Amino acid sequence: MPVVNNPTNIVVCPSCGAENIQGVDTCEHCMADLRGIDVPETRQVASDSALALPVSAIRFSKPQTVGPEATLRQAVAAMLEGSAGAVVVVEGTKVVGIFTERDVLKRIAGREDLLDAPITAYMTKDPVVLRDTDMMAYALNKMGDGGFRHIPVTRDGRLIGVATARDVMAWIMGKYFD
Repeated sequence: MPVVNNPTNIVVCPSCGAENIQGVDTCEHCMADLRGIDVPETRQVASDSALALPVSAIRFSKPQTVGPEATLRQAVAAMLEGSAGAVVVVEGTKVVGIFTERDVLKRIAGREDLLDAPITAYMTKDPVVLRDTDMMAYALNKMGDGGFRHIPVTRDGRLIGVATARDVMAWIMGKYFD
């Protein structure tokens, strides 16, 4: 019997069905331990699931990059040149930021005076990055939770690609709907 938390802050004991006040350690009726009852359980991806495969299993997009000294104009030009929805800002081999088409639309569209501003003023600093060995389930979780459509992928700290929502969806469609 699942635990039910209702609007009146009552927890139903899974052993006897008695109602208890949320937060008590033991059921007042049967003395069952209720301490972990409202703690969510973690779920592991089955090892034979395709979601346990590494991110490197997908064909991710070639990254468009600019340095931290680039301007917004140069970043937008790089996106257009590579037909990419994002540019990754790299300093040497280190990923220091990302600038996406969403940033263009929300922050600079219609403001031509900003085009010569430094990318560092408008990029997302220290973005979420995936390692090529991270599981697909982890990548999907990061994209879903963060609302990200572009996540840089690294190998040994070096940028090797960008996982896009389109890349991930194509991989899922190939794995589960062919």
